[in-house]
Amino acid sequence: MAGRSRLVALLAVASLLAVPALVLRVFCVGHSCDEAAQAEARVPFCSLPEDTRARVAAGFREGRSPEVLAVAGPLSLRGGSAFGPGGPRPIWPSTSGEADAARVPLGFSGPGVQAGATLQSGATLDSLAPSIAGAIGLERPHPEVRSGRPLDAIDGASARLVVEVVLKGIGSIDVERSPGAWPDLEKLLADGTFTMDADAGSLPLDPAAILATIGTGARPAQHGITGTNLRDDEGRLVRAWGPGAPVSVVATLADDLDEERSGEPKIGLVAPDPSDRGLIGGRWYVDVDRDDVTIGQRRAARTVRALLKRGYGRDAVPDLIAIVLDGSAAAMNAELGAIDAAISRDPRPPLVIVTATGSATPPAGERLDHRLVASWVERGFATGERIVEATTPGGLFLDQRILAREEISEDSVIDRIARMDHSGRRVFADVFPAIAVSFARYC
Repeated sequence: MAGRSRLVALLAVASLLAVPALVLRVFCVGHSCDEAAQAEARVPFCSLPEDTRARVAAGFREGRSPEVLAVAGPLSLRGGSAFGPGGPRPIWPSTSGEADAARVPLGFSGPGVQAGATLQSGATLDSLAPSIAGAIGLERPHPEVRSGRPLDAIDGASARLVVEVVLKGIGSIDVERSPGAWPDLEKLLADGTFTMDADAGSLPLDPAAILATIGTGARPAQHGITGTNLRDDEGRLVRAWGPGAPVSVVATLADDLDEERSGEPKIGLVAPDPSDRGLIGGRWYVDVDRDDVTIGQRRAARTVRALLKRGYGRDAVPDLIAIVLDGSAAAMNAELGAIDAAISRDPRPPLVIVTATGSATPPAGERLDHRLVASWVERGFATGERIVEATTPGGLFLDQRILAREEISEDSVIDRIARMDHSGRRVFADVFPAIAVSFARYC
């Protein structure tokens, strides 16, 4: 009987593992209905390395992420429709180098932080919010909806002001390539405990997604801010935190702090773009007070000084100042130094956290622009109208109205992208529909 039970169990597991291939063949994804494709038994998405699959799945949420996702091969792709020439242009997920791009600096200094203590490498950015909650004595509701767990970096709950600084489009690899360009960053990191081997925890490295991860303590699959461009609940393409954009699925630490303390905490955000708002949120609960939000200010230290003069950190109620920096290494480092000088004048030192969203600098070699992908798709279908509504790092939002009217299947678009080459080299390691990521656990 025991042997028969084991046999039944094995057959059940085998049938589950067949689910994604069966489902994808029902939808005829990637010519999976063809006999040749069935002979190869290739399942979209499952062919990727396990680490890449895990990161892409952590960055995906059905209904908000693009309809078609793509992972580059040895050629580097960068940018998306939401990113202008002035800011960072994130790298697309790839089978070469994404782990290096996702490696970020992370440092803590201030009350309860032991200088020189070891901060574990591999710490993911969803651990910041629960670590800060512990430092300010905040017990957040519903921890089960968030992946982040606190780090052993802070001893005790004594911080009355938390200053978070996030470098946009920067990874550890960028700092290590130009060590002399970051003296103020190195000073801030050396003042407490730090690692250069923290991890963004998901792909793509879209700053809006990573900032919301830091703010909530959850990954994009949970918090739903999957990128600077995303779908709203009606299927419209919107910009994160812009007009009509959906709020995060889970509350940020700042949301919970404000709600728990009846609006008494002071919450400030200094950032270059409205899509950076995921660092503090502010729209999850109803009937909350207004946060001090400054968008587009390049002189962040000036705003920090003004917030300190307004009483941040001066009473027993914990306050939060969240800062996003972008631009050149020299500009960001100079602002870091000015921010450090501003907060160092206070006799009650704040808890300072410094980290980054991941590198936007592609590896050495040929680099392709996201617009080449859109133009490759459009050339394959003579519709006279654009099929691609927008590109985003790691995927394409397709105009569903045009596809329906022209009777173009999503599968045919995927096949077209998968065949894209540049100078005789295949651009993508894999191209797959959103449903393939939904079945990732069966790979």
